[in-house]
Amino acid sequence: MGMLLFSSCDEEYDVKIEIDTVEDSMHLTPSVEEITLSQDLMNETAITFSWDPAQERANNGTITYYFKLGLPGLTTAIDKIELDAGVSEYSISHFDLNAMLYGLGVNYGSSTEIEAEIIASSEGDYFVKPEISTTKVLVTTFEIAPVNLYLVGSANPKGSEISNGIKLNEVVEGKNIGNTYEWIGELQEGTFKFVNSTTEDKGSWSKGENETGLVKNESVSDSDIEFTVNKAGLYSIILDKNELKIVHGYKGFSHVWGVGLGIGIAWNMPSSTEFSWNPEVPEIFTLECTTQANQDFKLPYNDQSAGWGCPFLRPINANANIWDDNQVQATPGGYNPDLKWLITEEQAGDCILTIDALNMTISLEKK
Repeated sequence: MGMLLFSSCDEEYDVKIEIDTVEDSMHLTPSVEEITLSQDLMNETAITFSWDPAQERANNGTITYYFKLGLPGLTTAIDKIELDAGVSEYSISHFDLNAMLYGLGVNYGSSTEIEAEIIASSEGDYFVKPEISTTKVLVTTFEIAPVNLYLVGSANPKGSEISNGIKLNEVVEGKNIGNTYEWIGELQEGTFKFVNSTTEDKGSWSKGENETGLVKNESVSDSDIEFTVNKAGLYSIILDKNELKIVHGYKGFSHVWGVGLGIGIAWNMPSSTEFSWNPEVPEIFTLECTTQANQDFKLPYNDQSAGWGCPFLRPINANANIWDDNQVQATPGGYNPDLKWLITEEQAGDCILTIDALNMTISLEKK
């Protein structure tokens, strides 16, 4: 123990500061001295740091332990973590350590030394210097590799052979790697399922008990039950392996916009007012609008680059009343006559306009 004694100008008062210092008795120890992190083991423990109890301090204080992890010197590190009483180890998974190091500026697929520190702080009758123990580990991080999934089957316009499989887009969020996929593209009439590889048999994913169910198969088989496409066109798929769930359906159009005073939108092209679309209900497009009586409208779709010469969704008949005539036709660019829907007095006001792309119908619901 060291003691520093300061005397004030008034000899009646002495200020005494005691600094209690100790050697490292905690002996912070890693479970490994060197490790290569792996995406395949991302949820498993990569390193466990353990330590012995700190020495009791002379200030009659309660010892609180803090853990810190980062790059050597710990100037670049995560915030220190206060540990619960009685805890004498700290573990971190392959994924969390990989993500932590990337957040600290370490590139994926590179090697770096990390430093861990356990701090035993004692708050008591007077200040004492915390007991500290440190250790280092050499870590090689991993690059997040894609986990591919392919759509195959007779509904694939490229051909039914597995080698022609269409790769879905993997959605990576945190630890959710290789589980969630989405895709929008053209399908023809036929059937489809999913395979993990187009070059070797690594298993498949096929239809479950209903249209939203998914089954995992250890090998690809002709007996796999497949999903059916009854109408050729643009489709949307979202798939979750963990939940064994799929939402798929006819989307029809990549985009739908609105133009015309009948739905409260100026007659300007290109329109900036786009219908909302939800992949959970892929055939439906909706627009909240304020309709105006005795005004008309039409709906540009897919591509507005040709301006007024672009393709439009239109009614079958001129000045159609949505409530009486709800059929929709998708007309090509330059189509004539210029058919539009006409809003009546009863239909004016705040409304929700809905396009059903699968059934090619339109509806107007007043709020």
